[in-house]
Amino acid sequence: MKRLRWLPIVLLLFAATLTAAEQLFDLKPVVPGVWAAIAKPQFRVNCNAVVIELDDGLLVVDTHSKPSAARALIEQVKSVSSKPVKFVVNTHFHWDHYQGNQAYLSAWPQGVEIISSEATRESIEHRGIPRVKNEMLEVPREIEHLKADFAQATDASQKAEIEENLRQAESYLGELQAMQLALPTITFDRSLIIHRKSRNVQILWLGKAHTDGDVFVYLPKEKFMATGDVLQGWVPFMGDGYPYDWIKTLEAAEKLDVEYAVGGHGAVMRDKERFHFSEQYLRDLMAETERAYAEGASMAETVKRVSATMIPKYASGMPPTFPQDIVGNIQKAYRVVSGDTN
Repeated sequence: MKRLRWLPIVLLLFAATLTAAEQLFDLKPVVPGVWAAIAKPQFRVNCNAVVIELDDGLLVVDTHSKPSAARALIEQVKSVSSKPVKFVVNTHFHWDHYQGNQAYLSAWPQGVEIISSEATRESIEHRGIPRVKNEMLEVPREIEHLKADFAQATDASQKAEIEENLRQAESYLGELQAMQLALPTITFDRSLIIHRKSRNVQILWLGKAHTDGDVFVYLPKEKFMATGDVLQGWVPFMGDGYPYDWIKTLEAAEKLDVEYAVGGHGAVMRDKERFHFSEQYLRDLMAETERAYAEGASMAETVKRVSATMIPKYASGMPPTFPQDIVGNIQKAYRVVSGDTN
């Protein structure tokens, strides 16, 4: 009977954990045995995740910006499946897609394999880890800015928003300082296939795009694909991208039989409309930038000219921040066209 006294407390703790997880992710079924964990807005962004059920365990695509977010999703995943996570896939090396790796190793110490392309593992080691160290210097500056903004704010709702962002920033800094970064344990060059009786999982490198090591996770029988940030519902970040290759990589992915796709950010995508949209956006971006550069326009002039053409054409399919976000895309395109970068 003594054990029963603890039952309400255990249930309350479990409910509280799920509540915390649900504040970070909407976990929704896409096809049988496949769930999309759609990330909710946070001060430090988390990526989406995909959970795929196999005969003997689970495969999770991408692990978010911090271990606490990964732990929150782990608890939410346990509410839909009792199977252990056996595989984690890092679609690319950006911090919001791999910094939660260690949480999965801690949750299942009996063994979790972390899979990525060889290029992504190298990029985590040589570019991702230095960026984490740099972030430890940048976040305290952001915290000071937030404190200053809070002191100057007069509107109650604005003060509450800044206070919440400040809380999240201080928590994130603490996690950064204690973080144990876990590198992928299995890598490949072109493709890796996990064979199980119920389904096969194809992990594919189809070319450079958002980074040099992006992979797609494809379920041919279910016509489902996890695309990482190669295809997403947000304005694409092009800082580490290869725009001309990106177009070809999207074209290669589009040839696969896909009815459902989950990108690194944004909602679940149906059919291939977003493939067409993203390919055309990149084609127009590069063509308009080529034209401006060929006519002698400076980078600043090119930003104005290309923005004037692109914003009216693509704003309806982009977030409200598109007029600001496209500036970085045009600057990257200009550097590529002018030969300053790949």
